[in-house]
Amino acid sequence: MKAIIIVITFFLGTTVFAQPFADILTFSYQTFNGAYNFPTDSTFSYNGKNAQNKTDNYVLNFFLPKEFKNGNAFLLRLNTESINSTISPDTSYSSRLSAISLPVGMKLVTKNKKWETILIGIPKIASDFSDAIDSYDIQYGGIFLQHWIPKPNIKVKAGLYYNREAFGNFYVPLVGVDWKVNKRIYMYGIIPTSYKIEFNILKNKLYTGLNLKYYTRSFRLSKKNNYDYVRYDEAQVKLFIDYFVAPKVLVFAEAGYSIGKNPWQYKYNTDEPRYSNNPIYGPMNPYPIFNFGLAYRVRFDLEKSEQLQQQ
Repeated sequence: MKAIIIVITFFLGTTVFAQPFADILTFSYQTFNGAYNFPTDSTFSYNGKNAQNKTDNYVLNFFLPKEFKNGNAFLLRLNTESINSTISPDTSYSSRLSAISLPVGMKLVTKNKKWETILIGIPKIASDFSDAIDSYDIQYGGIFLQHWIPKPNIKVKAGLYYNREAFGNFYVPLVGVDWKVNKRIYMYGIIPTSYKIEFNILKNKLYTGLNLKYYTRSFRLSKKNNYDYVRYDEAQVKLFIDYFVAPKVLVFAEAGYSIGKNPWQYKYNTDEPRYSNNPIYGPMNPYPIFNFGLAYRVRFDLEKSEQLQQQ
């Protein structure tokens, strides 16, 4: 309970509520089925054989900040992920990829509260964990974000994401605008990572909208797979529904379509595909995707409303 109070106090210490919420604890389950689409000259191909890739993705995240008297804050996250893939009907081909990261950083705020600087370092281990962990399984990266807050309902964001992936250095420019259009409509997020247009259908209870998501990551494979790696360029367009079943306890669901690349296998530290060695991580046709989960969510607009009612 004390940790929850710290999080709420941290976010309500400012009058700016452009981004509408923070998730303290989140669990999600994402799943998709898709047909393979190997090149015709591939040495291993499921084309025309009705084979499907069934992938289940589990994510657990924890977030806890610590605010200081001057408004600056220490930021700490713990992110875990497991991606389980199987070829059906030939279930002899199956694989699991896992990752754990510990983003840690600072949020620095100017005295007039108009500017915020976020600096985060991200140590990460991403592998199939079939062999003992070594330095090649370790990735390191970071985020730099600059926020400008011209009005209480608008926050403009720009920055850079970097990570040392299994395929090399990976840089992504970041831009975004958090905008509280009115009492019912929010637009928020970072492009290209995730951006949402949200509508409050049932006051303070039910939310829906559109989610655009793009997220690239890589996982190193074990010796039996020649120490190759799997790259996942996750690009999705989804509709979402968020529903508070109790104060701050949220259930959510998303349904949409993948327009990016499913997990592909490559030769380590190159962009040379090697899915012929392990057909489970080969090219697929675009596919529908579904996501479900639970979150302990602090909505700033609801907390602000409760504070005003108590005054």
